[in-house]
Amino acid sequence: MWINIQLDKLTQDDVIVLANNRQVLAFQQTWGLQKGNSALPKALSWHQYLQQTWIILKPNSSKRLISNSESRVLIEQSMQKLGQKVDSRLLDEVIKNNNYCCAYLIKYRQLSASNKQFSDWLNHYQKIKSTNNLIDNNDLSSLIIAQNTKLQMPYLYGFKTLTPEQTLLFDKVGYQALNTKQNNTQQDNQIFQTSNDEILSAAKWAKNINDAHPLKNIAIVCPTLNSEHHQIKSIFDTVFGDTLTEVGQKSYNISLGLPLTEYPLIRHIIAILELSGQLQNNRINTKTLNAVITSPYIAFAEEEQSARALLVNRVLSFSKVFFKFSTLEKYLDKTPKLKALIKLSIKQTSKNKQPYDQWLVDFDTHLQVWGLVTNRTLSSTEYQLFNKYQQASSELNCMAQTSDKINASHAILDLKKWLSQVVFQAQSAKTPIQILGSLEAEGLYFDAAWVLGMTDNFLPMPLNSPRFIPSSIAQQHQIPHSSFALIAKDAQDTLNNLINLADAVIFSYAKTHFGNEQRPSPLLTFNTENSALKHTYQSAPLNTLADAKATPLKDKQVRNGVGILKDQMACEFKGFAQRLNTRIFDDPHIGLDRKEQGKIVHCALQYFYQEITSQAELLALDEIQLDTLVQEKINDAIQYYAESGFKNNEKIRISTIIHRFIKTDKKREAFTVLSTEKSIDVDISGLKFTTRLDRLDEIEGGDKIIFDYKIGNPYISDWQGEAIKEPQLPIYAVTNDTQGIAFIQLNADKISTKGIFRSEKTSEWNAQIDHWQEILENASNTFQNGIATVLPNKTACDYCDFDALCRVEK
Repeated sequence: MWINIQLDKLTQDDVIVLANNRQVLAFQQTWGLQKGNSALPKALSWHQYLQQTWIILKPNSSKRLISNSESRVLIEQSMQKLGQKVDSRLLDEVIKNNNYCCAYLIKYRQLSASNKQFSDWLNHYQKIKSTNNLIDNNDLSSLIIAQNTKLQMPYLYGFKTLTPEQTLLFDKVGYQALNTKQNNTQQDNQIFQTSNDEILSAAKWAKNINDAHPLKNIAIVCPTLNSEHHQIKSIFDTVFGDTLTEVGQKSYNISLGLPLTEYPLIRHIIAILELSGQLQNNRINTKTLNAVITSPYIAFAEEEQSARALLVNRVLSFSKVFFKFSTLEKYLDKTPKLKALIKLSIKQTSKNKQPYDQWLVDFDTHLQVWGLVTNRTLSSTEYQLFNKYQQASSELNCMAQTSDKINASHAILDLKKWLSQVVFQAQSAKTPIQILGSLEAEGLYFDAAWVLGMTDNFLPMPLNSPRFIPSSIAQQHQIPHSSFALIAKDAQDTLNNLINLADAVIFSYAKTHFGNEQRPSPLLTFNTENSALKHTYQSAPLNTLADAKATPLKDKQVRNGVGILKDQMACEFKGFAQRLNTRIFDDPHIGLDRKEQGKIVHCALQYFYQEITSQAELLALDEIQLDTLVQEKINDAIQYYAESGFKNNEKIRISTIIHRFIKTDKKREAFTVLSTEKSIDVDISGLKFTTRLDRLDEIEGGDKIIFDYKIGNPYISDWQGEAIKEPQLPIYAVTNDTQGIAFIQLNADKISTKGIFRSEKTSEWNAQIDHWQEILENASNTFQNGIATVLPNKTACDYCDFDALCRVEK
């Protein structure tokens, strides 16, 4: 990349002013090629020239030059103080129109009749600058012109058309233009069917040239680089094999910086600052917390990675946008280091309102507390990003001069706005392949160039008058794209610059872009149409793996033994999946889900029958005593759930169900409750686990009956057949001395008891026990031996949590 001019007459004492920073870099490279190691002249972009000239003229000026970011903040403040609600698009338009006014010498008073609001905003901004002795980049040209000091006459390069502001300055100082040599007289203009084909062809073209001539400079110019960035990057990564390559080491360089806030590291920093404030206010946002606890940049992230990921699911199960720390604290035991970070963050204190400079100190403290980038080796891009963040955020200190004290949320919001205006691009490795926007490419020269997207949306550009400047004034002052004549001239100038990017330039356009039709630029004739590219795919060789049997189980002590045997009988693969020890979390929901409702009913009945242990005690209660006791036990069972209308409704619903159930319990034969919610150890053919029975009663005659509360619709048939669908009670029956098992159906529709009892049919009961024993032992043995055949029964897939692992189509 260089500029196409001869530098013979230039010396190290000259000053060269170029249109942009990329041209400055290209000039320096051209100087090295033509002049070798001789000393460089002073090569400056337009804005660099203004700033350095001002410093030379007024090295000790009391006026402080503010950055574009600070100017933006002050303009926003002026608009807000005059009662205007400001969003980023409106502010962008105001700043753009102000820049037009300065560059094209339009006075605010010329606009007061047509747009008084705009004039008032900017007059107020000028007063703020004057009061605080500030100047911005737009002031420099007039300040330099006002000085009577003679300045060195510069050379100019790369300006398509000088603005009135530039003309006024350079007419006073004097200048000489450096003209590009016009070498290119022909182009290869191509048509593609889709933009994907167009970009892919350009990428292959660049790679072929690079492979054959590694030192040749190649340009790929895309007028819509901002919007097509991800598509271009994806295709070029594929063609060059750079998919997993660090940004700074790719085979090509995309000349496109993004705002700092678009990068993950910066977004994580903002999230940490926001969460720190939420913790101190004890009002935690779910989204912010989950973003921070899964961040790879905070302390001990890798060490607690899995536990923190599980914590995210737990936080989502709260089903709340905001919650208090007490809600979270009991779930932090498995992430002790994260817990310590959170508690340390809570201890930090800040004033309610303070200046920007003090907030920046506090922000740095918050990041240190969270151990930002202390346990992680940063990539080159991340390292550059963090340095850029520190530099950019420190510049916010200057706002303390012109702003009042602000609160934490305001300070974080302003920091985000400030960072969003700082464009960052990681330093890339030296590569001859450059992907550029059209404005960046103009004035440069390469060995080979391809210009994409030559549609009628690019050349000529559409009519676009400034929003706050009347079209008559805009056309009078020759503001670009404000009239068709100006558009036509600019389009021809742009095309001439693109034609001269190289000795031979390929221009192309695609008929469709993501399904939308496109038309070619009328400034060019396209003579080569390419057919749609055919994409070929190479299938990878497949290896066959026998996965119906896993290794035998070594540790016979398991968790969720009832669920294991239930799944093993329903589908052997589903049972095997239990060996993976995956944790299942409920989806976020509003109110109380069925699982929570069932738990509350179980707990309420447990508490009730721990106090009322016989039918005689139950019958002894009058209606008031009974209702009081039921309400007390329901409150005990539901107390840990957040207060809400759902909770109040659930208490009423459960009270109705329990009262209806107690009425049926009073009508049974006499009983004594031996235990409720009792944990028991079970051994099924060597498979050992613990289970819990809901209730064990002893009736007259000494028979013992086990009950299982169900809030759904249970069926005795669930115990029949070769697969026991509800094995908990059969498991207890075969491992303990009992004379009956029964479901207690508890729901709003029906209260009933469904079971199997020994009664007088002892032989049938014993046969049933033997049948259950055989089925359960077979399921235990197949599970222990790793039998994992994917062969589900009719209902196995209905509520399966292993969809991601299973090959069964549902």
